[in-house]
Amino acid sequence: MKHVLVTYFFLLAILPAVHAQTFSVSGRVLDRKTGEPVEFVAVILKDSRQWAVADADGRFTIGNVYPGENVISASCLGYVPVEKNITVRGDITGYEIFMDEDNLMLESVVVTAQDNGNSATTSRIVDRTALDHVQMLNVTDIAGLLPGGTTSNPSLTSAHRFEIRSGGAAESGNPIFSTAVEVDGVRLSNNASFGDAAGVTTNNIASSNVESVEVISGVASVEYGDMSSGIVKINTRKGVTPYMVTLSTNPRTKQVSLSKGFSLGESRSGASAGVLNASLEYTRAISSQMSPYSSYDRKQLSLTYSNTFSRGALAQTPLRLSASLTGNLGGYDTKADPDTFLDTYTRQRDNVYRGGVTLGWLLSKPWITNLELKASAVYNDRQSAVRTNYSNAAGTVALHGTQEGYYVAGDYADDPSAAVILIPRGYWYNTMRTDDRPLNYKVSLKADWARSFGKVNNKVKIGAEWSGEGNFGTGQYSDDMSTAPTFREYRYCDTPFMNNAAVYLEDNVTIHLGSTRLNLIAGVRNDNTIIRGSAYGTTSSWSPRFNAKYTVFSPEDRVDRTVKELSFRASWGVSVKLPSYGVLYPEPTYQDIRVFTPTTGSDGNAYYAYYILPRTIEYNADLRWQKSKQTEIGMDIDLDGYRISLAAYYSRTLDSYRITTDYERFTYNYTDQSDLDACTIPVDDRQYEVDGKTGIVTVYDRTGAMSPQTLTYATRESFVSKRYADNDVSPVTRYGIEWVVDFKRIRPINTTIRLDGAFYGYRSVDRNITAYCPTSVTSADGTPFKYVGFYYGGNSISNGTESRRLNTNLTVTTHIPKVRMVISLKLEASLLRYSRFLSEMDGGQRSYVLSGRTDYFPAEDGGSIYDGDSYTVTYPLYYVSYDDLSPRNFYEDFVWARDNAPQLYSDLSRLAVKSSYTYYFAKDRISPYFSANISVTKEIGDIASISFYANNFFNNHGQVYSTRTERWSSVSSYIPGFFYGLSLRLKF
Repeated sequence: MKHVLVTYFFLLAILPAVHAQTFSVSGRVLDRKTGEPVEFVAVILKDSRQWAVADADGRFTIGNVYPGENVISASCLGYVPVEKNITVRGDITGYEIFMDEDNLMLESVVVTAQDNGNSATTSRIVDRTALDHVQMLNVTDIAGLLPGGTTSNPSLTSAHRFEIRSGGAAESGNPIFSTAVEVDGVRLSNNASFGDAAGVTTNNIASSNVESVEVISGVASVEYGDMSSGIVKINTRKGVTPYMVTLSTNPRTKQVSLSKGFSLGESRSGASAGVLNASLEYTRAISSQMSPYSSYDRKQLSLTYSNTFSRGALAQTPLRLSASLTGNLGGYDTKADPDTFLDTYTRQRDNVYRGGVTLGWLLSKPWITNLELKASAVYNDRQSAVRTNYSNAAGTVALHGTQEGYYVAGDYADDPSAAVILIPRGYWYNTMRTDDRPLNYKVSLKADWARSFGKVNNKVKIGAEWSGEGNFGTGQYSDDMSTAPTFREYRYCDTPFMNNAAVYLEDNVTIHLGSTRLNLIAGVRNDNTIIRGSAYGTTSSWSPRFNAKYTVFSPEDRVDRTVKELSFRASWGVSVKLPSYGVLYPEPTYQDIRVFTPTTGSDGNAYYAYYILPRTIEYNADLRWQKSKQTEIGMDIDLDGYRISLAAYYSRTLDSYRITTDYERFTYNYTDQSDLDACTIPVDDRQYEVDGKTGIVTVYDRTGAMSPQTLTYATRESFVSKRYADNDVSPVTRYGIEWVVDFKRIRPINTTIRLDGAFYGYRSVDRNITAYCPTSVTSADGTPFKYVGFYYGGNSISNGTESRRLNTNLTVTTHIPKVRMVISLKLEASLLRYSRFLSEMDGGQRSYVLSGRTDYFPAEDGGSIYDGDSYTVTYPLYYVSYDDLSPRNFYEDFVWARDNAPQLYSDLSRLAVKSSYTYYFAKDRISPYFSANISVTKEIGDIASISFYANNFFNNHGQVYSTRTERWSSVSSYIPGFFYGLSLRLKF
């Protein structure tokens, strides 16, 4: 089927066009108020994907236009976009487009997220007017403008990431890691970072230079890969602007920025020399007014050059160039905080350098319309330093060895490269540093072909990408290895680059059926992930996606009708998220087993010996790339000025990434203090050596007076863990409904009312069989624990979670054009907040009710764990012992051991997992709570504007009730505290 689809689209794309006469569309773009020409306006024929850029006289010409219906649009920085229907039957000359300057003198102003009416899936856009009104300091602040979005007080001292249709990082399926973010088409990625899988932080994106943000939460085009939870597209300013100065302040953050869009004039031939946009921003945030020394700084410079070449040989085939370069210096720092321990601090760089080049070539050939080449690179410098104070009354050891074997602690002065270092007692400082410098780059080539055949408009898009990700960091290290705590060197730069080659094909067909219109979009994407030097080699994945939109009524045809607009849409698609280095190459762990405990000398030093067992992650041939399958349906309707938008979705995340632990048998030789009883060498004269292979300890006399003495030992048996990357066998389910109701404008007071909201449901149950051995405890006889339990869904009390939320917002916006002011009041309400832990097993029971907290066996009268009034216990399905790896039924042996084998019963009881309180599985419903925010923006002529906001301006300090704990608690955990901010923007 895949080959059939690819062949079909390929043939459709190269189908020879019917040779028909072509025409040209030319005209001028003028300022509606002044009548002056507007330069650098992008004029686009949307149906045929042809374009031009207005020159200094506002003139534009688009050639090789085929006859038929089309849509012409014009957009320019600082002006309201214009879109009109046109019919091309011959050459069109003198076509005039009038544009309105984008300010508060307009009759209509929107300060919330707007639906993208041109999209066949759920997509919303937040423009600069709304961004200024909410005084965005971090691009994630726009989350409060989306349907059902909640407002949070701005803060840059903690990491912020986008969440799209998810309940946060605590949910299964890595939802935040799976959300893609782009700035001017440059993909930001966190794949090459080590540690937990998490999405990119947005703290280092300058907010003052953002022109708009688009959030695609539905099924995105196949052009977008390496994501499974939506994509956020951030667009910065491009175009001629006056000098713009922004001054923002709130109790925790100060910001100042300067930007300017320079017209570089004309060349000697009269061609435009292009536009250079420059932006400079400095932002400083503190974590708390009570401790204003823990801070985050953002110092960013951004340069963007854009130009269109349409002279000479390019007169009929213009070439558009856009090149950008951004640098950010800053990060988190606590060094100046007097509340911290003297001379201790934490520093975290957040430096980033982004660059991108885009070349768009309008060819307007019978077989191709546009050709676009993109190249981008992002380099991050996230080096951190943590200076810590230590004090010990006795000597302590630090382990740095990475090779397997027995090692005894030694003095740093005697052997700086020793695997185990003895740190003498005393008081000292040490600075640990982590060098994390990920790089990602991408090169893509895209071609499109657009043509109309009668009532059918067809656009075909085909493209290829090559991307790479790696890390140039050296990992963790210390300034002073003589006092460094236990850690191991792991050089990030030694891991191989991960490359991805992708191709995609998409067909976008619009069919006019009388007065109705059907838009069908079908595409497929193929990703081939190449990891040279790795056992994973090359992995291929497919992502088919489909969108449909049926427009029953269009507003331009039904001005005087009650139902002015009506459309339905449906989407289905698969998207794949590539793994992070934290999944492919997690930092190795080490099992440090103490094998010798010596007598402490009079100097407080004890030279312990350890067996170091490296546990590098193992290759998993069955590892699959995480993917998401999403289905969405929606409806948009305009009832006499009342606009209603509905979207319902159902998403299943499959093969979520996880790290799984397994165990294997291990023996080692152990020397106890009792083995030293026969040693006659004085304690302070003893020097210990251990055989690296056998672990046999020999005691030497430092003075040479006595002969070396070899100590006896005992062989111990234990389990040791090993890890490997794995997938969840059960899907993570998310579903919900989003709605927006825009009431008819109240014209006498020019007020609009919006009611938006979102219902969100989530359910996840872990069905993986997971091994667990409490290696930190000993058996009843004092020997290492020798049993491994295998649990259904892990060794936690619960193996799943379900939650449901219902948030709704009422926004009242009053706009007074004459005084150039807009006031908005937003009431946020949480009407449902429900969650419950789950313990489920296919074909059986996973957890049981106990009669009391000290019991280990199910209550005789049974009962449900979900009643929420009893303690519970969870058993392994089966277990193995060191002596016998044959799986045995845990519960049967546990019952038998209770009456027949006290030691076995004591050991097996350590594998039974019990809840610590009775309401663990009870349903948790939080009572409704509310918060009110107000924002005001006032323009002072064309030279200045001022904005003020107050979150939770009623200063709600109420309480909420939890049905799970049956207690009241402060609402401050759910809504922002009273907070305010002020911004001044100057233009000159």
